[in-house]
Amino acid sequence: MQKESKYTLKPYDELFFTDDFLFTKIMRAPQIAKGVVQSLLGIKVKKIEFITSQYSIDGLYGGKGIRLDAYLEDEDKVIDIEMQTVIKKDEGLRMRYYQSMMDIDHLNRGDSYIDLKESYVVFICLDDPLGGGKPVYNFVTKEADGGLILNDRIHKVIYNASSFEKAENPDVRAFLEFIKRHSATDRLTKEIQDAVDSCKNHQKWRAEYMLWKDQIREWKDEAREDGLAEGREEGARNKAIETARQLLKMDLLTVEQIATATQLSVEEVVKLKQEINL
Repeated sequence: MQKESKYTLKPYDELFFTDDFLFTKIMRAPQIAKGVVQSLLGIKVKKIEFITSQYSIDGLYGGKGIRLDAYLEDEDKVIDIEMQTVIKKDEGLRMRYYQSMMDIDHLNRGDSYIDLKESYVVFICLDDPLGGGKPVYNFVTKEADGGLILNDRIHKVIYNASSFEKAENPDVRAFLEFIKRHSATDRLTKEIQDAVDSCKNHQKWRAEYMLWKDQIREWKDEAREDGLAEGREEGARNKAIETARQLLKMDLLTVEQIATATQLSVEEVVKLKQEINL
């Protein structure tokens, strides 16, 4: 029997900033992206020279590629911001891999290591992935005994919106409360809420989202019908592979989301992506 996919999509009018589709769209606005960075990290961004959402970095020599939710760069920093609505057990490993791929992508052949910019990998989580009850977990590379800090210019920061009331910084507290309660209380969160509201009238985004949603629903219906008619999994698997190809070409979902939607493994979806890009 074909297993029902657990991946569901909200109606477009119910989307919020924390939903992947809207987050990647709204973070394309330089002023909002700059505000999020400065409010959360407390660092000055001189001028964003490069900004994109759903930025893909392909793996080398057949390795695993990644797609970053929001990737920003200014004169001396590179910053990746990821929205995490579901707790996973591999946050640390994911951050490690994202960091390494960002460095590979940034450093050109022949450049010196000194050319590597200060790097931030930021995960914004609705709930506490580490269980410590902190609103912010800030990691840098230190000696094992907690002494000297290694000057590798790497920062890994996890924000836990469920503990927003404990945040000492008012900007961080306001942002995390907005993420958790959908309550806009300061200039930045009100600006983001305005962007969320205005998306309801963005017909191109609505069309993209509906195409994405319809593609997944069509796959689920066809897979169910094939499974019942044929009495075997082969037909459903072929449909899943074809749907994964179409979703990859649309370039609206991450590899992990396509794997969830089609019930293929992440490795299978990565292989399909490499075949499409040949």
